[in-house]
Formats: sequence, structure tokens, C-alpha cells
Amino acid sequence: MKRKYFRNLLTCMICFILAFNVGSLSISAQTTNDNVQLYSAKLETGSVSGDMMIGNVYYSTGIIYIKDLGVSKNVSVHYTYNGNDWYDQPAVYVKTLSDGSEVWRYRTPNQRFMGCRYTKCNCKFAVKYEVGGNTYWDNNNGNDYFIERGKDSYYSPIVLSKSVLTLDNIWCLSGNKHSLNICLKNLGYDKTVKVRYSNDNWQSYKESLASYKNTNANGIENWTTIIDVEGDFEFCIGYAVNGVTYWDNNFELNYRLYNIN
Repeated sequence: MKRKYFRNLLTCMICFILAFNVGSLSISAQTTNDNVQLYSAKLETGSVSGDMMIGNVYYSTGIIYIKDLGVSKNVSVHYTYNGNDWYDQPAVYVKTLSDGSEVWRYRTPNQRFMGCRYTKCNCKFAVKYEVGGNTYWDNNNGNDYFIERGKDSYYSPIVLSKSVLTLDNIWCLSGNKHSLNICLKNLGYDKTVKVRYSNDNWQSYKESLASYKNTNANGIENWTTIIDVEGDFEFCIGYAVNGVTYWDNNFELNYRLYNIN
């Protein structure tokens, strides 16, 4: 019997809000401010079918960090698909972390393209935070962020900024086996990447070491592992390098996978 799963992942798709055209000017002269920082961003592809659009599309999704500088605020992504026409896409509040900072998420609108799902496509963008009459930018130190998928690329390209590592995806292979792809910054040659998981609410846990797969054109490494676990489970990802261990625990929530058969 085929199993169906519900992923309670921060990386789930959020319905997009219509973008507003703000002209064709880039903001590359702005500088990065630590009041707002991109955690990570990803370029994804898919297929749509409906009255308004039929065919293949791509879009960008990402996670944003901000300092809470006021109640009334706007967080958005200033983006372009073609390098000329720039738009603002509002981000959506996700949660407040234990240190008082906030996590926001964005998804740019679908961009239709011709050809197979692995046709070359890209998105250039910067992050904008408006609060208290001030506007703060993270535009990758004046370079803007750029995500591109090359032809015949299997992995979705990912940009990591404030984040050192992130879960790319997880899927069920067969039975209780699940394959995970992890993306991380190369901070040193000697490193250990692992998945820690539990199916008994952390009364006990197991760990599975990941292995190096390949490196994307932007220098981000892909690591993979397969875990064999029965029923519902939670997990997080650890990355040890240069005497420091970094964790991706889904912003203090852990990742959860539920069997909803």
C-alpha cells in the first residue's frame, strides 16, 4: 500500500501573494545590515495546470531573519527573473525565536518557462525590511543574491547566508526507509554531517552519518543519508567542523514527518 505523508517542515510551500511592480532599478548600492539577513533561499521548479496557466514554472522560496524593531513592519524580497524588471514580494511571518528575533518566509510568484523541468532558470534578489520609518537591506554586500539552475541539474540550487546548513528535502524510498539531502557551507575539509532522529518523543534517539554527494556551482555542498525508522518521527541535522557543531533543528521545532495512513 502506498503511504501518504504530511510534512510539518518550515520548507513547505506557502501560497504566494501577488507581487507589485516597483520598476526596473536594482538596489545594489545598498549595504547589508544585521537587522535583516537571509537565512537560506532555494530555486524550485514544478508544473501547473489550470485556467490561468498550464506548463512548467519556477520560483524562489526562502527564509529571512529580522530583529524585532517594532510592531508595524514590512518584510519583502526585491527580485527579478530577467535582470531588468524588479518587483517586491511580501514575506510572511513564521515565528519568534527564543532570543526575540523573528523568522519570516517568502515565495516569489510562478514564472513560466518552456522546455523540461531542468531547463536553465534563475532569480536575482535582495531582502528588504521596513520598520519605524527606516528601510534595512540585505543584498549580499552589494552583489544581490543569485540562484541559478543549470541544464540537467538534479538538485535545486540553494543559497546559504546566515544559515550554515539546511535540510534540502526528504522522501520515502520504500517501507520505512527515507532519503535526506542536506546542503551546507564548506567551512573545512574535515567534517562530520549527521541526522539525529527519534520516534518516541526523544526518550531515545539514533544517528545516521551522511556522505558527500557533490558540490553546486555556487560552492554549496550536497550530503545525503538514508534512515530506517518506523512510524512518525522527528529529526534534526548536525554539522561538525573546525571544533564547532552547527545544528539545523527547524528553528527550535525540529523536523517532523507524520504517517497519515
